[in-house]
Amino acid sequence: MEKIKIFVAGSGKLANAILSSGLSFQSCEIRKWDTYYQTLNEKAILVHAGSGRQLKECMEFCARTKTIFIELSTGLETETLNADFPLIICPNTSILVLKTLNMLKANGRNFENYSISITESHQSTKKTEPGTAYAFANALKFPVDKIVSVRNPEMQQNMIGIPEEYLGKHAYHKISISDGSDELTLETKVLGHDSYAKGVKLIIETALINNLENKRYTVLELIEKNML
Repeated sequence: MEKIKIFVAGSGKLANAILSSGLSFQSCEIRKWDTYYQTLNEKAILVHAGSGRQLKECMEFCARTKTIFIELSTGLETETLNADFPLIICPNTSILVLKTLNMLKANGRNFENYSISITESHQSTKKTEPGTAYAFANALKFPVDKIVSVRNPEMQQNMIGIPEEYLGKHAYHKISISDGSDELTLETKVLGHDSYAKGVKLIIETALINNLENKRYTVLELIEKNML
């Protein structure tokens, strides 16, 4: 029986972390995406963690073969695409963070009349929009243009507490909800890419065992349906 191919598209830190993480699945093989694979005529799973340079060819391949497309990058057209193949939008693959986000999404209306602030921090090289912070903001009906973004390594280390070795690969979010002298603070801190690789593994496993329709999903939908 021919093994199901799992392609990883992208050449950045996250794509390389996934490829080097030792992920393995029964009856599957993991390969780095190459334009050459456009000619294949078989259903696969494609994990996109790139800047968008290979996006068009990846989408064309998925549309033709009904391959499952797992989108890890943010700010790309896939986020609003009316897909005719299974498409899973994942602004974050830390399952713990995603379940926290799902909790706020379900209950965010309870905090509409409180004072809210959101701060996010990522490595200084991050140029794309902070998708998870936007999702937190939307769950709380908080304006995304009011999110405080930190990219200064000195501030990240001294004010936020990011260890020096993780300044180049971290994700941090702080949500404060206050009512006068009463304050609730929720922080998420992901150091390195290990948890993202573990999350990608779980998402791929979900894609393998479920009969996903040819449409766009968000990873939160999978959590809501107890698939993750």
